[in-house]
Amino acid sequence: MRTLVDLGSAEWKTLIIDGAVKLGIEVSEKQAALFGIHAREMMLWNRRTNLTAVTDPFEIAIKHYLDSIAAVPFIKPGVSLLDVGSGGGFPGIPLKIMLPSLRVTLLEARRKRASFLKHVMRFLGIADVNVINDRLEQMNALLPSDAGFDVIASRAFSDLEQFAAHALPLLNQGGCLVAYKGMRGDKLDAEVAGLEKMTMARIGKQNLAETRPHIDIQSFVLPWMEMERTLIFIAEKEVAR
Repeated sequence: MRTLVDLGSAEWKTLIIDGAVKLGIEVSEKQAALFGIHAREMMLWNRRTNLTAVTDPFEIAIKHYLDSIAAVPFIKPGVSLLDVGSGGGFPGIPLKIMLPSLRVTLLEARRKRASFLKHVMRFLGIADVNVINDRLEQMNALLPSDAGFDVIASRAFSDLEQFAAHALPLLNQGGCLVAYKGMRGDKLDAEVAGLEKMTMARIGKQNLAETRPHIDIQSFVLPWMEMERTLIFIAEKEVAR
């Protein structure tokens, strides 16, 4: 299904609402309207700040919003979520709109993009969202020793092992990482195999137990564009001694 739509129009919101149904997710009119407000602000700022290379309204609806919310069925309401390399706010802002009780932190290394994130959260009138202008590698130094996140999500990291190495130490006990990746193939399978062999020590936590990643892979197809995508969930489990 390819249709000419204006960003944030009724037709554009219908693309998201109907597409979400195909993913087994219910998006309300209000939530779709908030997506539209966010998207319009993103395009305004995109003229002077490189937030996204995706500028076609049809593709924005699918590649940004439907892709971001695909993880909704796997995230519990009320948990703390860190969005790494948030850019224009993906997946963190759509997830917060879908699950308002989430306590969200948007981590973005580029100052102009972080400024946009602070602006758009005020513009949307959404509370309980923190924006940090820094890199994932520095987060251990920024957080108290007993602080962490229940979910750490990213669409920005290209290397799974690097993402896991930096993010797992920030994960609360029982939490998980969520990596948004493309179609499953030999390259992705090789990354997953590397993760399965990886062992590491939790850093800055009360129990410095040796752990290894437990990996769950969920594939889905983006509606209307028939693009295969993959969600990779990474959690820690103790290594038997």
